[in-house]
Amino acid sequence: MLKKFRSNLAFNIIGALVLLMLVFSWVVSIIGYVSFTNSFKREYSTSTFHMAQTAATLVNGDSIDRYLENGIDDEYKQTKRYLDTYCKKMNVSIIYVIKPDKKDYGSFVSVFNCVNNSVDNTEYTEWELGFERETTNEEYREKYIELYSQKKDFETVYRTTKLNGLHAHITTLVPIKNSSGEVVSLLCIQRPMRELHDGTLPYLLNVAISTIFFSVVAAIIAANFIKWSFIKPIRRVISEAHRFAEENTQGEKLGDGISTLEEITTLAKSIDTMEEKMMDYVENLKTATAERERIGAELNIASIIQENSLPNTFPAFPDRTDFDIFASMTPAKEVGGDYYNFFLIDETHLAVVIADVSGKGVPAALFMMVSNILISEATRITGNPAEVLTKVNDRICDHNKADMFVTVWLGIIDTETGIITAANAGHDDPAIYRRDGSFEIVKNKHGLVLGAMKGLVYKEFEIQLNEGDKLFIYTDGIPEATDANEKMFTIDGMIDALNEYKDASPQEIINGVKKSVDNFVGSAPQFDDMTMLCVELKENDNNSLTVDATNENLHTVTEFVDAFLEENGCSMKTQMSIDLSLEEAFVNVANYAYGDETGKATIELTIDGREVSITLTDSGTPYNPLEKADPDTSLSADEREIGGLGIFLVKKNMDSVSYVYENDKNILTMKKTI
Repeated sequence: MLKKFRSNLAFNIIGALVLLMLVFSWVVSIIGYVSFTNSFKREYSTSTFHMAQTAATLVNGDSIDRYLENGIDDEYKQTKRYLDTYCKKMNVSIIYVIKPDKKDYGSFVSVFNCVNNSVDNTEYTEWELGFERETTNEEYREKYIELYSQKKDFETVYRTTKLNGLHAHITTLVPIKNSSGEVVSLLCIQRPMRELHDGTLPYLLNVAISTIFFSVVAAIIAANFIKWSFIKPIRRVISEAHRFAEENTQGEKLGDGISTLEEITTLAKSIDTMEEKMMDYVENLKTATAERERIGAELNIASIIQENSLPNTFPAFPDRTDFDIFASMTPAKEVGGDYYNFFLIDETHLAVVIADVSGKGVPAALFMMVSNILISEATRITGNPAEVLTKVNDRICDHNKADMFVTVWLGIIDTETGIITAANAGHDDPAIYRRDGSFEIVKNKHGLVLGAMKGLVYKEFEIQLNEGDKLFIYTDGIPEATDANEKMFTIDGMIDALNEYKDASPQEIINGVKKSVDNFVGSAPQFDDMTMLCVELKENDNNSLTVDATNENLHTVTEFVDAFLEENGCSMKTQMSIDLSLEEAFVNVANYAYGDETGKATIELTIDGREVSITLTDSGTPYNPLEKADPDTSLSADEREIGGLGIFLVKKNMDSVSYVYENDKNILTMKKTI
């Protein structure tokens, strides 16, 4: 309920008004109280000064020192009677005469002391002549100094707080002088100020009652005014806004008659205008949404077509062990202008191409498709990179009214010799990794971009790759990737990333570079397509095979092992036992080592005399299959625990089986005499 009131407009306005009146009344009360108190103090100060001045005439200043030296005499008694009588007649609490110590005014000696406890129900006791006492506080000490130096005719001290049960009172101090005009002592009168206390409460009570009364009246008047002038018109506006939000249909015009206030009338007209414009917007939005969905669907199809136009199934050549290749293309938009391609011209020549079309989006994607087809077909026909780029450039220039262009790096790798014959049409230089070395940029001859000018003749150059070397080609989206501070990743950053993963496979290298770029860029948007291709010339090892650890590659693995066994004169019975054990071990790695991801598995074969050693290595989750207890084969299948039978058969079929985990790799070694 309280929450509902707090959100109510009338309640908030009236509450604010009442609060404003209370604050105003509080301020007025404070000002009035201060003025009231100051007026009282001025009146008490003036009248008490005159009382003290009159009392001071009753004391002979020339006799002060004599009283203190010789004690009480007839003159002293007479003066004391005058002062006692004056104290009672003037209805004051205390009249006393003191002589301060003039060295530091830190103490004084009592001369006269007259007490009237009936005035304020006090319990003061009279001080005797010559009674010594320390000055009460620093305030009194300073006033003593002012009076003795005759800078002031009188001093006043008010006590309105911390009175220990006493009423407020005033103490006035005046000097007593001798016949030479020298101040010899001080006379003090303490007078109660009951009127100040008695008058304050009625004053504050009157202010409080008046404030409450006028606040209630103001609240009632304000409530009715706000209800008819604001609340009812605004509720009509709110009701119409809710209705329109739920129904999305044109309603009645609120018009000019909703209120006499210009602001509310303007609001009502704005609601009418909003409904009209919103209905128009909804219709336009339906049309735009349908068009956007159509364009989105077409772009999605275009993206699929573009993706499928590039080789994207890996491993691309699972039966080839002499090289490994991987590539990726990440467009900045739905479709991009970058592309890569690779294909075998014949059994010993692999063509690789990477290109970057000017611009982005659909135009660049269309231009990319055309240039990719032209380059691929020309390469298959001529097999000469320079000739390919020369012919394709002329064909593009014949039909390039959009003045687009494309940078291209085209190379043909002789997989037997490792020689790359290449041509460059304005593209970035490749990076080469030398076995046991690191990645470095290799400068080569550059021609003009394709599409810039007809009649260009491109030049070839050669790069020698040896076993274990790697070629990395890329588009400028990698080194020019920019973070939120507009700082580029740079060529040096790319080389650092490549060398971080230099010993890995081409796929791991490209994924690693992409990860490094993503970490550098952070949340900044991708402005350019990012395309990479990496080729590794594998070391020639007829006794080693590395494949993706998938069940589909089991046949490749068994063929590789069987060829080795047959070459070394293994009997068919022994070969079948080895195949059974190998199948169990490889399938176990394929299904469990890498979880949902796909990793690599390597099979290495050696023979010592007649003993064959088969080593299966993977980089998956650490797991020792030999730790599994052998199943109890004396029990029926229903009685045995699930699992463990496969590795049990491996151990039975092979002469020995061992496992180690080294260099983050699972290494299972199986041996069998053939």
